[in-house]
Amino acid sequence: MARNDSLDVADKVRLLRALAFQIRRKRPAEEAFTDVLEQEFRGGRHRLFRPASDALGESGFLAALMVLGLIGDEAAAVLTVVFDANDHRLLAGALEHLADHTERLA
Repeated sequence: MARNDSLDVADKVRLLRALAFQIRRKRPAEEAFTDVLEQEFRGGRHRLFRPASDALGESGFLAALMVLGLIGDEAAAVLTVVFDANDHRLLAGALEHLADHTERLA
């Protein structure tokens, strides 16, 4: 049986929306991402999400998004400014729009 070592579009959209929801509730981005990753671990997807968990601890929120393939270099450059603004509504909105964009491209 082949192993699924990447996220499909539905998973990417679901994760981005879950992060946006948690961040909109004024949870710190790293804490929200940790909770989302823990939910995935409980679902048995350790191999896929362990590198993101490691990146989150070592390099931060944006690096973990990149490891999972949720964002690319260009989006990371823009999200750096959004993340540094320390505005939970702005970050949640950006993640929600990325989810919408990803879904439209599918």
